[in-house]
Amino acid sequence: MKKTILSTVLFLMVTAAAFAGGFEGTWASKVKGQDGADMDLTFVFKMEGEKLTGFIKTPNGDIPLSNAKLDGKVLTFEIAFGDMTMKHVCTMKDDDTFSAKVEGSPMGDTEMIFKRQK
Repeated sequence: MKKTILSTVLFLMVTAAAFAGGFEGTWASKVKGQDGADMDLTFVFKMEGEKLTGFIKTPNGDIPLSNAKLDGKVLTFEIAFGDMTMKHVCTMKDDDTFSAKVEGSPMGDTEMIFKRQK
């Protein structure tokens, strides 16, 4: 019985780490800006021990993500920009992309698809 519980716990830890590693890397997307023009977005995620960290690249410098939580194939985090906090709910897809639902952006709630950059 103890071996079964230990095996299950180890399996869940390895699975969680694998999904976190799946998000690790550089990802790009486009979103419509306030002026209607496309804006390029680049997110960078990396593993630091068992914690996933990252930032969004902007022309004015990098903005770190906060409150990152990983639950299977779903990553949630926040980006603070000025007095706004944008909440992201990201879901990893099987084709090496992830979708992100964003709440609280100046353009309103939106959904984006991110593609891994080589």
